[in-house]
Amino acid sequence: MKSKLERRVNLLIAYALLSSLAIVILISNLFMEQNKKGSYDELEVKRINLIAEDGTLRMVLSNENRQHPGVVNGKQLPDRERDAGILFFNTEGDECGGLIYHGNNQDGQTHSGMSFTMDQYHNDQVIQILNSEYYKGEESEIHRGISISDIPIGLNLDETMDKYEELEKIADEKQRNKLIQELFQAEGSKRRLFMGKTSNEKTGLFLADAEGNYKLKLYVDSEGNPKFESINEDGETVDLLAK
Repeated sequence: MKSKLERRVNLLIAYALLSSLAIVILISNLFMEQNKKGSYDELEVKRINLIAEDGTLRMVLSNENRQHPGVVNGKQLPDRERDAGILFFNTEGDECGGLIYHGNNQDGQTHSGMSFTMDQYHNDQVIQILNSEYYKGEESEIHRGISISDIPIGLNLDETMDKYEELEKIADEKQRNKLIQELFQAEGSKRRLFMGKTSNEKTGLFLADAEGNYKLKLYVDSEGNPKFESINEDGETVDLLAK
């Protein structure tokens, strides 16, 4: 007859074998679940992260409460309020553009809009398709169109933001505002082209120089009059249709 020790050893061996088999089955099921393809008629989620094979973000589809703060030059930006929509991330994991939208009516004022943007490498947006609407009673302000901007090449948005945060610590308000304005003048974006409808009811094509100053305007004004204007170095407007 088998001794108690032999029976215990046999029980331990059987337990070990069964445990190992269970773990193998569990791991196999997990692996199969990870690679399982599904087909669904409808999904209801608050956020979806599309990732690369190494887990790096490629796209985030989210509501306004869970939206990603963004990544620039490999650094995740601080949490901030952002609209619902889609954010795109390049192969390095940096945010490179997005589609956002909003619309609300509070205290008799309506704000509504949608924006599709494309960012410069390691920096902010340089191409934008925008629709922005504001209504209050009989008042309205509508701005919609396509804009193209320039940002000095080689700048990183995170470094510019670090400089801005340091300037925000300056106690002297006048000095602080002066230096912040100089920073954005040197490292901020400059609009070079806008095509669409402006907030003052002009619809047309507007071209600017490297400093963001409009130099040529071809548009129809709020009263339906065609306009073709150039702006000289002194800021004076010349009516080209009058010549």
